[in-house]
Amino acid sequence: MPRSAAADAHAPTPARIRGARAAAMVAFATNGALPASLLARYAEVKEALGLSPALFGLLVVGYAVGGTLAMHLPGVVSRRIGVARAAALGTVWVAAAFVVVAVGVTLGSPWIVLAGLMAAGCGDAVVDVAQNAQGIRVQEAGGRSVLNSMHAGWSVGAALGGGVGTLAAVLGVPLLAHLGVWSLICAASMALAARRFLPETTLALDAEAPTARPPGLRVAMLLAPLALVALAGISVEDVGNNWSAVLLASERDAPVAAAGVGLSVLLGAQFVGRLLGDRVVDRIGARPALLGSLSAVVVGMLGTAWAPSLALTLAALAVAGLGCAITVPLAFAGADALEGLPAHSGVTWISWTMRTVSIGLSPAIGGLTTVWSLPTALTLVTVIAVAALMLQLRPRRPSAAQH
Repeated sequence: MPRSAAADAHAPTPARIRGARAAAMVAFATNGALPASLLARYAEVKEALGLSPALFGLLVVGYAVGGTLAMHLPGVVSRRIGVARAAALGTVWVAAAFVVVAVGVTLGSPWIVLAGLMAAGCGDAVVDVAQNAQGIRVQEAGGRSVLNSMHAGWSVGAALGGGVGTLAAVLGVPLLAHLGVWSLICAASMALAARRFLPETTLALDAEAPTARPPGLRVAMLLAPLALVALAGISVEDVGNNWSAVLLASERDAPVAAAGVGLSVLLGAQFVGRLLGDRVVDRIGARPALLGSLSAVVVGMLGTAWAPSLALTLAALAVAGLGCAITVPLAFAGADALEGLPAHSGVTWISWTMRTVSIGLSPAIGGLTTVWSLPTALTLVTVIAVAALMLQLRPRRPSAAQH
């Protein structure tokens, strides 16, 4: 039975769709809230372990490495047990892994911390695929775009988790107690929310499809442009997270204490873009919205690199933040719609590509900065968004999946 026919046969009621949308929003929020609460106390973790900045940097990259090592596992898990259980059990796994991290910090063992971070990263990859798959299912059932607002929910959760972590640090709450309670709250919230997920209509059809093989050449060629779209989005986030403050302080003469305003501007613009993204997609269509967002990323990144003043640089960061807001959700939706892949495999491969590239992206920017300059390095990184835009501007073949 085609996907559309199966969907018609199991059409959920509007109330059911609204409930599932709220549940998926909880999934995204808890997925952001869990790691952010630990991130807020990273300075304390570094001090407790007595690590140099270099060693601490190697330690915390374990989270991304764990997600990369998961490879095709998230898609397999979601197909075998369903996205509701995958999201719920994956969140429990991540929560438990962060408790392990806290135990490692308490015992002063970097190796336990590393094991916990890698385990958490692996579980996060599973949850990431499951929650996006459910978001796409809700989007299809409701007949309108909602995935962008769900990613905005992740931003809200991250802000909440970071606030809780900061408050716990200020109050002197031990890390183990803080993460133990917060992990329990997030895991319980996700377990309750998963009960309202929409059932999948393609799971049985795809259950016997290959699960461990990489995509064939034809599908890989279709995935590549979508992967570039997602990478264009995370490149902006990486620049904002790791290099915006450095750029403002070293190239725009901003006071060091105030250099973090660049990240705040970018993330604020991204959040607004995600809140408004679904309306834009519904009004003008996914492809025009994607072309506009990629164009904004290119303009914003180049402006960030070469703007002659602090004010113009902040404006450029806002443009880049708005542009990257909907790139990843649209890439996930497009990958999910590709034919020739088992259910959730497209989302899995896009997620894996982002995690893999993100490990080396910031070090690459640092290396390019050493050879040339930070503005030059940011310009070269913008090539990702330019390539994504050029591929999206190609004439569309009838067999290409719509997104």
